[in-house]
Amino acid sequence: MNKDIRAFLIAGQVCSGKTSTAKVLEEYTGAIRFTPDEWMLKLFPDHVNCEDFDRIFYKCCEISWGVAERCLSKGLSVILDFGFWKKKDREAYIKLLSELGYNCCSIYVSCEDRVIRERLRKRNKNLPEGVFHISEEAYDYFSPGFEEPSNDEKFLVFDNNPDGNPEDRFQDWLKNFFSAKIALKKF
Repeated sequence: MNKDIRAFLIAGQVCSGKTSTAKVLEEYTGAIRFTPDEWMLKLFPDHVNCEDFDRIFYKCCEISWGVAERCLSKGLSVILDFGFWKKKDREAYIKLLSELGYNCCSIYVSCEDRVIRERLRKRNKNLPEGVFHISEEAYDYFSPGFEEPSNDEKFLVFDNNPDGNPEDRFQDWLKNFFSAKIALKKF
């Protein structure tokens, strides 16, 4: 196993701060970030309805993984900002990465339902570029499908509930956690 090449898996609910977290991790580590939502927005800039979302999302994950796997084979670390809503998906990627000989670091961006709903309302009022509009109805449609990572999955947990700038909080969390536990270095 090449300990210097890492695949980071980012799991979490809609609007929990996964992509913001992945962007900070990208900056901090130099790993290449793969965020299927960004690909979907380029392919379907107007709207993706709830019924088609999973099919399109998983196709973008499949395409992203193909590129990510090539990056890993060239010695580059990657961030898979796929959300990993299902335990079976998390297990499949972790198993695949292990079989390919790559070190995997799994991060769960934890956020309470009430905080997510607040963030959705704020975000939807002034939608940033490159972000989906997600109505509360769409959130209610998707949210029950999220399977929170269990303790046996050994995810690192980033609690993204407090107020303030999540990017700053995550950067502090990264520095504290990795300096104490993993000795993460620039790639």
